[in-house]
Amino acid sequence: MQQIDIRQIDLNLLRILKVLLDESNVTRASEKLNLSQSATSHALNRLRKMFNDPLLERTSTGMRATPRALALQAALETILLDIERLVQEPIFLPEQAQGTIRIAASDYATTVILPRVLKELFRQTPAIDIECYYWNSETLEMLKKGEIHLGLGVIDLEEQTEFKKQNLFKEHFVSIVRAEHPILEADITLESYTAWPHILINVTGLPIYSIKKSSKSHVDRILEELGVERRVILKLPHFLSAPLIISQTDFILTLPRRIALLFADAAHITLFEPPIDLGEYHYMQVWSKNYDNVPFQIWLRNLIISQTQDL
Repeated sequence: MQQIDIRQIDLNLLRILKVLLDESNVTRASEKLNLSQSATSHALNRLRKMFNDPLLERTSTGMRATPRALALQAALETILLDIERLVQEPIFLPEQAQGTIRIAASDYATTVILPRVLKELFRQTPAIDIECYYWNSETLEMLKKGEIHLGLGVIDLEEQTEFKKQNLFKEHFVSIVRAEHPILEADITLESYTAWPHILINVTGLPIYSIKKSSKSHVDRILEELGVERRVILKLPHFLSAPLIISQTDFILTLPRRIALLFADAAHITLFEPPIDLGEYHYMQVWSKNYDNVPFQIWLRNLIISQTQDL
């Protein structure tokens, strides 16, 4: 059997062969290929040498495909279609998407961002499932490997060249207390702010203090710079119970504004601006550079952008 060196195969010849076999006529094939008849005949001669077979034989009624050519014809359409799909830019069709989206997200993100994102996501991709994970020491490695598709949070990527990020919106801090809290009876000062006991949400991956790689919270670091301190009477691992505890105590909780506004709608609490400058920060989405051009992930990131523009 003749051995064919695949490195010498001209893929354009396979396309010509398909048309020749479909038409069983060099003249019609040349017209369909927009080639001269001599160029098509030359291509046929090259194909005959390549496959060591006549491929098309003259008969009294015209040209007829050989048994080898008929066997090739059955596979050519599939092969050429696969090659076309290989070189074409892939297209993501949300309505046809299946599988699972894996997102690393803080408690803040699952509360503030995901509700409106998931509403639109499930409208467009009803067959997609979602899995959410807290940030931990393995999250960036999972992002790099594609085991997690996207991270939502605020993290320090200055030393992480394998990742890309996109800012979603700016966030800043406010404080919340129960609606009848005595601190609201007068102007809130640094002294009155630190005189009352505080709650700290100690969430893994929460912004600001995790970025600074400090064991102290952002609020406590700012207070330390001012030479004062507060009493943190309660530390919680998540936001869920915070508004209920605040509504029943005289504690103060300082937290991101957007989640505080949600709490104000759900419980009898009041927001106020802390008497210290806590600055602001960008909340972002993060992904691996290895998956920057994956159509599915581009679509997901654009969806999140569209649903967080007016948060």
